Amino acid sequence: MAIFTLIGAAAGAAVGAAVVGGATATVIGAVAGAVIGNVVGNKVSAAQEAAAAATTKAEEQITTITEKSEEMIDVTQEVTGLQTEQIAVQKQIAEDRQQQERLAVRRQRRSAIREAQIVRARQRNIAQAAGAVGSAVSGGAASIGSQLSAALGYSTQQSGLSEEILQGQQKGMDLQSEINTLYGKANVLQTEANIAATRAGMYSSRAAGYTQQASNYMGLFTNVASTAFNFI
Repeated sequence: MAIFTLIGAAAGAAVGAAVVGGATATVIGAVAGAVIGNVVGNKVSAAQEAAAAATTKAEEQITTITEKSEEMIDVTQEVTGLQTEQIAVQKQIAEDRQQQERLAVRRQRRSAIREAQIVRARQRNIAQAAGAVGSAVSGGAASIGSQLSAALGYSTQQSGLSEEILQGQQKGMDLQSEINTLYGKANVLQTEANIAATRAGMYSSRAAGYTQQASNYMGLFTNVASTAFNFI
């Protein structure tokens, strides 16, 4: 910095004139002071430039932290959406299973009613005369046809519900896989953010150190210059 060169030259000239005396001593003192001032100025400039560079790098890391944090927010929102969908799938699976259970209960009740009807029909057939046999056989055939139709309907319903449950379970597993992948991505982003935070702290410390170094150089030079001017 030129200002340090000028101050150094002035201080050196003052010391030369006061201590040794004469024009030659004044010139020599001015040159020596200028050299010292120039050296100090260069060191201050270098320290300030290093501090600025470290500050820039720290700011870059802070930008990285911000970007990673925003990405993590997006991932979190996506996970929330998938979890909501997963809950809906699980709810549908539970409803399908309840429907299966209700169908099974109805079938059991109908089966019990049919069994009771068959028993009563048999008892009536035994008690009836031989001329009623044809009617009993016809009624039995109708009962068998009704049971077969009910069984086929029950089987179709149960099969459909089982297929829905299977599809729901598969979808639930797919959603969980997506969620796990997003959790992994979030962990990577968090790690990158932590690394950036560590680097930001390191660069900030360096910037502070270089700034302090520049301040020390300026303080030392100021003290020397002040001492030199006191000789006047």
